[in-house]
Amino acid sequence: MCGGRRWIAVEAELGTPEFGSVTPCECQERVWGANVGASLRRYSQLGSLERLTFANLEERGRVEQVESASFRAAADAARAFVSDPQGWFVLLGPSGTGKTHLAAAMANQFVENEKAALYISVPELLDHLRAAFDGENDVTPDSIISQVVMAPVLVLDDIGVGTMTSWANEKVDRILSYRFNSRAPTIMVTSVDEAALDERIRTRMFDMILSQVHRLEPARHTPGLEDSGLPKALFDSMTFGQFSPRGRSASPTDQDSLRFSLDACKAFADDPQGWLLLMGGTGTGKTHLSVAIARERIALGESVLFRFVPDLLDHLRRAYAPDSTVSYDVLFDQVKTADLLILDDLGGESSSPWAEEKLYQLIVYRHNNRLPTVITTRLLLDSDSPNSSSGRGRRQTTFTDAIASRLKDQRVVTILPISAPDYRE
Repeated sequence: MCGGRRWIAVEAELGTPEFGSVTPCECQERVWGANVGASLRRYSQLGSLERLTFANLEERGRVEQVESASFRAAADAARAFVSDPQGWFVLLGPSGTGKTHLAAAMANQFVENEKAALYISVPELLDHLRAAFDGENDVTPDSIISQVVMAPVLVLDDIGVGTMTSWANEKVDRILSYRFNSRAPTIMVTSVDEAALDERIRTRMFDMILSQVHRLEPARHTPGLEDSGLPKALFDSMTFGQFSPRGRSASPTDQDSLRFSLDACKAFADDPQGWLLLMGGTGTGKTHLSVAIARERIALGESVLFRFVPDLLDHLRRAYAPDSTVSYDVLFDQVKTADLLILDDLGGESSSPWAEEKLYQLIVYRHNNRLPTVITTRLLLDSDSPNSSSGRGRRQTTFTDAIASRLKDQRVVTILPISAPDYRE
């Protein structure tokens, strides 16, 4: 049509605005259209996520992972946002609830609509920035941040995931502050608990005027053994029925302490109010009784968290590692707020100022909030108390005064001293 000139003169009457103008030939429009689409896809950095679209989105979400009503509402709002991208769109929810699919579908739809959208995960962005600071490539940190803050539509995935140092929080805050002030359309995705986010990041993400927030609720399921952290071998073998109050060669006094503790633990399992403190030497049945309590509550569909204290502290330490898949704050909050927490062998951990501080924070939180708690320990509450399990007047290490004070609070704590020979001998 154009003879290879790529342009065609517009037929228009003299004096009209179109007179003397030219328009692209159809051949050029086809090339431009293809180039624009390819350029937008490259710019979006979606890569393998180009496959995630609204067309292949499960309308109810993955029902085994996400509560369908919350997913459907978020999906409807996502489509509306793509049609009219105003303000910020925030997606929250645990891993596996479909947040990334929704965010990628929005970015892909923008590309389909020939609108530029940049998709990037925060951990990947921070890696690019670190590499730029180290001089590993030709770009500068400012040029990377400029590209992100100036994106017509920005999709930030995995906000708060991984180790968020002060440096990392400052970079994310810089990006969000610019886009917050310019009211630039932004889609943000996080699986991190809202309270664990940096305060400046949190206040911008959840601004009541700028942001629409959609929480994808996890699928409701009955808590079970797999949620408790309780080893299956203990779960199968330690029941109230298998606990013998006669002990192993136990004296009548020892049998009385075993029988009293068994009855108290059964009553607590029926109605877990306050705390139980099971005290005694190694092998006196403390763990057996605490596991039996857990079994009864789990059978009723209740949530239970069982933690061997030395292992718990190891897990908290590992949460600080750069390659940790769970943040320290999230892990510690799960333990602090558990519906029923069982701390096995408190005092069996290696003592250090850090360990004492973490345990003190945990004990104080649950004591102040009167959260049902079962504690087993080989330690004593008072430094002048004899070791009841040995019968020889030997003294043991005791708790720090701050922790012991709360464990001795009989308004909250039922203390069950068990004096019996080691069942395992």
